[in-house]
Order: sequence, then structure tokens, then C-alpha cells
Amino acid sequence: MRRLWLVVVWLLTALAVALAAGQNISHKNALEPVAKVELIVPTDVVVGVCVLKAGTYIVMCDREVVSFTLKSTGEKMLTASCDGPVMNDRAKETKAVYATQPSGYIVMEKLYLKGNNVEHIF
Repeated sequence: MRRLWLVVVWLLTALAVALAAGQNISHKNALEPVAKVELIVPTDVVVGVCVLKAGTYIVMCDREVVSFTLKSTGEKMLTASCDGPVMNDRAKETKAVYATQPSGYIVMEKLYLKGNNVEHIF
């Protein structure tokens, strides 16, 4: 009986770990609204593994990827996977959250796109 109890506890633990892994920050959410906004990047910033130069960008999220296109040239500068937790409400405005690293680099940590309900994390 004790061995059966240990097996049940082990299975429940494995199930809990599997469920937690499935609830990571990636979403691929079919209910996420597509967003296309203009974002002014005030200074050179690191976004994921790319450095975006200061300028105005058209940012588009198509539920799977977020792309940054330089408005002045139409050149796509970055495409990143659309990762982040789903928020309860849609963002009322476009807002980027920056952090300065000890090395001096400025990093875009989060991005909220007007009309979109995902907190994009880079």
C-alpha cells in the first residue's frame, strides 16, 4: 500500500511539473489581437540579440512574431518570437520598458502594444 501511495504522489508531482512547463511565457494565442503600432526608440537599445538604432519603428505583432521595421527606410530590423504572459486587458497605449545594464547598454525588457493583450518580453 505504501508503494502504491509513493507511485501516486510521484505521478501527481510529474503531472504538476508538466502543467507548469506548459504554462510558460510563450503563448501562441489565437485570441491575441494583431497589433501594428508606431514606436519611437529614443536611443540605441538592445532588444533580444539585436541592437536597434534610435529612430521611429513600425512594430507589428501577428500573434507569432514581433517585427520592428525602420519607418524611414522600410527595412525590417528585427523579428523576434512573440513571448510573454497574456494580460487581462488590452494595453491602452504603446509603451516600452527599458533598463540600463551594469555594462552601460540600454535593454528593452518589455513592450506593450496599444490594443494588444500580451506583455512582450525580450
